Amino acid sequence: MTTALTIGDVSRRTDVAATTLRYYEKIGLLPVPSRAGGQRRYDGAVLTRLEVIGLCKAAGFSLDEIAVLLQDAAPGRPASRALAEAKLADIDAQLATLARARGIIEWAMACTCPSIDTCTCGIHCDEGKP
Repeated sequence: MTTALTIGDVSRRTDVAATTLRYYEKIGLLPVPSRAGGQRRYDGAVLTRLEVIGLCKAAGFSLDEIAVLLQDAAPGRPASRALAEAKLADIDAQLATLARARGIIEWAMACTCPSIDTCTCGIHCDEGKP
């Protein structure tokens, strides 16, 4: 038998504020927990669900989009699939931008010229510009 978690337990273990947990419950991201003595008692599965929600938020999904991902029960999950494919394209674009930014930062750290505008050290010549 698993131990039911209080809202405080869940908050401490996930670093998600109790007010956020109540809000997620209100908008349907979290299932309504059972109650004991008037207090919420969460199943341990809520920890995994909150981790998924956090990762989706970090990937740039809105709460409405996360709700679609979590609630799409249609065969083949077409709504979830469409959202995920679009988000993967966004993530790939962000990764390319971050890789470019990393290259510029590495170049700037290695460049000994007085300014970007007068750089002659050739470190950034791979693409002809910083």
